[in-house]
Amino acid sequence: MTQGDTALTLRPYSQLPKPALEAQAVVLLAQSAQDVFQRCVELALSITRASTSLVILYRPEQDELELVAAAGRLSEGAVGRRLKRGQGVSWRVVDSGQVLLLARADLAADAVYLSEQRHAAMYLGVPLLDPDGRVLGVMSADTSESDEQLGPDDAQAMLLLGQAAGVAYTRWRALEQAQHSARQFERLARLSAQLEGLTQPEDIVRCALRALLDLSGFTTGGVVTVDASGLAHLSVQEGEQQSQELVAAALLRPHEPSGLIGQVLRSGRPQAVQHYQDWPDRLPGATHVQTAVAVPLRQGGQVVGVVFLLHMHRPVALPPELQTLMETVAARIEHALERSASMEHLQQTREAALRALGRVLESRDDETYGHTDRVTTLALALGQALGLDEQQLQHLRWGAYLHDIGKVGVHDQLLRKPGPLDDQERQAMQRHVVLGDEMLREEVFVPREVREVIRFHHERWDGAGYPDGLAGEQIPLLARVFSVVDVYDALLSERPYKPAWSPADAQAQLRAEAGTQFDPSIVATFLALLSSQES
Repeated sequence: MTQGDTALTLRPYSQLPKPALEAQAVVLLAQSAQDVFQRCVELALSITRASTSLVILYRPEQDELELVAAAGRLSEGAVGRRLKRGQGVSWRVVDSGQVLLLARADLAADAVYLSEQRHAAMYLGVPLLDPDGRVLGVMSADTSESDEQLGPDDAQAMLLLGQAAGVAYTRWRALEQAQHSARQFERLARLSAQLEGLTQPEDIVRCALRALLDLSGFTTGGVVTVDASGLAHLSVQEGEQQSQELVAAALLRPHEPSGLIGQVLRSGRPQAVQHYQDWPDRLPGATHVQTAVAVPLRQGGQVVGVVFLLHMHRPVALPPELQTLMETVAARIEHALERSASMEHLQQTREAALRALGRVLESRDDETYGHTDRVTTLALALGQALGLDEQQLQHLRWGAYLHDIGKVGVHDQLLRKPGPLDDQERQAMQRHVVLGDEMLREEVFVPREVREVIRFHHERWDGAGYPDGLAGEQIPLLARVFSVVDVYDALLSERPYKPAWSPADAQAQLRAEAGTQFDPSIVATFLALLSSQES
């Protein structure tokens, strides 16, 4: 016993005062773990008539006490306060697992006051126990600025209230953990579906990191990759902006792998540090990192990088399932990246084949060599100036490669005829856009938007084009874009039936045909683009 302690003789359960029995029933009505404690402190005030009642939980991962519920005097704003070991008499209850009643708390050297001013007060603290008898924390009451006396009946009532709260809290924690696990499973399933829909490596990694942060509660996460020379650099990062800036300052530039990341790269195994600032191998400049965990990222069986999570505010628990979660997400990243690489290879092969096909087609038509490459380059530049997205630009590029594929169905004599075409020949020539559309209609890898470029790039804004006589915005956007660059390059090129035009004359012709043959807004953008390239 220390100065001011009072010895307690607790009465049998059958002799308990009625408020304590009622308190147990009320606690069981709580709707959440937090609700358990808030009900407790309010009931404690009612039972003891004290000035303030608190619930303080022991956080073993930090070896700290955290105030999680408060009622009564100075309770507003008290929740969240933390006490290091030795700060506050509640540590005596945590360490002993016994009830503590102090007649003069102000005489205790380890007493801590919410008001930060010592004054005469009684203190009563009882342990919160789980069903196995482990101490979860402390429920306390004090009589600051009150003449109320706390005695054995109050201690007995609060002790049973604390026991009921411990059972209810444990039950709610188990339920919340089960719900958390269910949410993790659901989130991982959703992540897998999301990753299947992504093709760009950065999009894949960002999506996975956001899921990890959502599931773990860490403040920032990222991926560090290793280049051919063995240097590491930060590739992608997600999380709180301020945390990202601190991490980027340390990891963005290529550097020799060290610290936690270096250990993962060397060992190929996950690494975790709960108290990073006390870790002997911590990076000297990483003064804001409190808890860190990292797992290897592999491709083709080789470690090529590291996925990491950091908590920058305080040390946090590292439950075993966190490492499993990170390894699961890393595996999903690896699978998605491998699929992306395969798709990228397929895409590159397909792009090369389509471009080669376009160049073969132009050779049949006696067109100036390079027409396909030139119109593709012009179309993409114009598409970017118009703000088209990546998918639209891909469709436009493929349409440029294949715009005259239907000419394989046109006889060479007609394609190479040096003079004007008669009506029958013109109709046969114009048929090539329909043939091209029909040839590719059954090819599942050719999107509709690509076939629209092929079919409609000879339509006119005024409706006098072919094959369907579409007008204005009835003509698909990509076909309207491509028709401008196709005609422009044709005007610049020498053909059997005409000489090459100068750029100035060709641009003047586009300007004259804006609003009749071409979409006037697209012509305006194209001419502005050409002007900027010339200046």
